[in-house]
Amino acid sequence: MKTPYIYFGTKGYFNTPGVAPTSNVAALATMSISNSGLLPASKANSVDPATLGYRVVHVAGNDVDDVRGSLYTNDFVTGALFNDPDDSDVNQDDKFTGQVTNLSDAGAFIAGSANGVITIGDNTATGGSVGSDATNGFTMTTDDTVIVEQFKRNDAPGNGPSAGELSSAYAYPMCNFRGANPVAYAKTHYDGTVLDQTDLHFTSTVGDGTTHIIRVIHTAGKYPELVKTMEAIANCGIYNRAITFYDLDINGVETFAGGPSLSNQNDLGIVGCWRTVA
Repeated sequence: MKTPYIYFGTKGYFNTPGVAPTSNVAALATMSISNSGLLPASKANSVDPATLGYRVVHVAGNDVDDVRGSLYTNDFVTGALFNDPDDSDVNQDDKFTGQVTNLSDAGAFIAGSANGVITIGDNTATGGSVGSDATNGFTMTTDDTVIVEQFKRNDAPGNGPSAGELSSAYAYPMCNFRGANPVAYAKTHYDGTVLDQTDLHFTSTVGDGTTHIIRVIHTAGKYPELVKTMEAIANCGIYNRAITFYDLDINGVETFAGGPSLSNQNDLGIVGCWRTVA
């Protein structure tokens, strides 16, 4: 029996609440292949995360004075200056609800005590902790959000496969597809888009009876369209190549199946896609 194949690349994505600093640094929750598709290895604070294929983005959850390092001058989404030239009381180091800061500059982040933990130094010039300084630091509050987003495929440790796997890309025959489960997510992307999660279940292709899950983070309310997309791929009648559901290459170029019409556009609003095992 002929069946189309579906191909999934990996885009890691981690969306987590902010935390208040302890001893001048704020340690984020631990990332893993299961919860984010990312397992960043420990790195020196002199290494820019962008060179490893991911960015770390801060979204302000409230208004606080004097918390942003001087390195950060423009909103990552809007491009607007953080300071208001028409208001002498608004300075570059003051954060306001909804402002987005790309903190992926060298020195802003240091490795935690274990892989998968990123710590953010505050903006005190004399904090005494690595990463805490008035230039690169950012003092976190619990109302903030931090998003770690892979933006290009990178074969360095931390992006893509888990230990023992050889690839961050997977292909399955559509006859192995077992269902699509919506999962409570209720988080917002740094551009303000509300997000949902859908888990796509496949029977393993090696005959060991395990279930593989492709975890997709996408625009809220797109679950019905995602299910119809899977149906369209199953019935597409293409057998000489795999149909790409999602892919991300080493140059940051993304490929999409699209929605039910297989438009090759990001009709589902995918921001994360990775494999885990049930």
